[in-house]
Amino acid sequence: MNPPSGPASPGERIAVVDVLRAFALLGIVVTHAEMGFLAGPPPGPDFMKFGALDGAVHQWVAVLVESKFFSIFAFLFGLSFAIQLDRSAQKGTPFAGRFAWRLGVLLLIGLAHQLLFNGDILMLYALLGLLLLPVRKVRSSVLLVVALVLLLNLPGLIVSATRIDAPPPTPEQQETGAKIVEFFTNAGTALYAAMSSGSPKDIAQENLTHGLAMKTAYLLYSGRLWITYGCFLLGMCAGRANLFRESDRSRGFFKRLLVASALTAIVSTAVTLSFEVTDGASGVWMMLATVIRNTTLAAAYVAAVTLIYWKYSSGILAQLAPLGKMGLTTYLLQSVFLALVFYGVGLGLMGKIGHAAATALGLAFFVAQVFMARWWLARRTMGPVEWLWRSATQLRWQPMRRERVVAAQRAAAES
Repeated sequence: MNPPSGPASPGERIAVVDVLRAFALLGIVVTHAEMGFLAGPPPGPDFMKFGALDGAVHQWVAVLVESKFFSIFAFLFGLSFAIQLDRSAQKGTPFAGRFAWRLGVLLLIGLAHQLLFNGDILMLYALLGLLLLPVRKVRSSVLLVVALVLLLNLPGLIVSATRIDAPPPTPEQQETGAKIVEFFTNAGTALYAAMSSGSPKDIAQENLTHGLAMKTAYLLYSGRLWITYGCFLLGMCAGRANLFRESDRSRGFFKRLLVASALTAIVSTAVTLSFEVTDGASGVWMMLATVIRNTTLAAAYVAAVTLIYWKYSSGILAQLAPLGKMGLTTYLLQSVFLALVFYGVGLGLMGKIGHAAATALGLAFFVAQVFMARWWLARRTMGPVEWLWRSATQLRWQPMRRERVVAAQRAAAES
């Protein structure tokens, strides 16, 4: 008999969400490792390519992994927002102020992470997460339309389309453009130098200056800024609809989503691999095909993992749940590990090993993290960074040792 679809009770975790979060972190560590933990332009076209296998890994990680798992991670952030909002309403506790403060703490954690890695996403999540508060009472039908517009990068596509027949740039505009290109070229060179041979101070300084400027430009130019917010909104709608509580209705939805998104992903992937950009118009079409591929592949991954977990709830995917429960700790530990492997302050392997070997290292560390998470949560109720985040949010130290928490809960139940 299937459990009914309905609001989750306060404090109840939805196991498949933890599994999906761990799955997203798998794709994130692969993306970061495959590029040598360099969040910026590589020093040359053959960077980390020492053979045919490296070229193949680089291409297929770009097609199957890059952007998709970050979208899943952002989607789950919006889903968690909806779950927290619902539980707060069930308990009758204030929400907006506490959530804003929670995001403020996350912003500080992200800032500390930015000192290490220019590809930090936590600051972006903290800032964009504030924009969920004003729309928390907007109807889901409206939010879905807005989410799809943002997910398909329609703002970026429209801007690109308007440039197709634009007049040639003036000499002043050409000069400005040349200065911008020169700035970002120099910034990329400085960032790479700091990562490969700089001191910790050099790394932090470059990440907070040139790195932050480059990341901001990328978020705007690529559309990743509003695509991320679109993922937030989509996750928020999924949370409202209780799609991740197992039921016949949810299974039917994800089966249809899997078929539709997989077929669309296959077609759009074929287009992006065979299509040749020859002018501005073809470039716009390629942008559209790429964003459709990324969005539908991410949707297919979510649907497939959800359905497999529900069918085999004690299978291998269930082993990922502890890692997903401590997702923030996992994400930050991945950065620490990859920095020690690739940066000059560590083993200095950036550019010295190929895409294939780097990806294998990322996968191996993820497997180790699965075991570490299971060991940790057998003794603690949450990850160390989650504990710090929750303690700072609540403005008091939270209990973390499992036996003490269980004893306190038992005493409260008996009183």
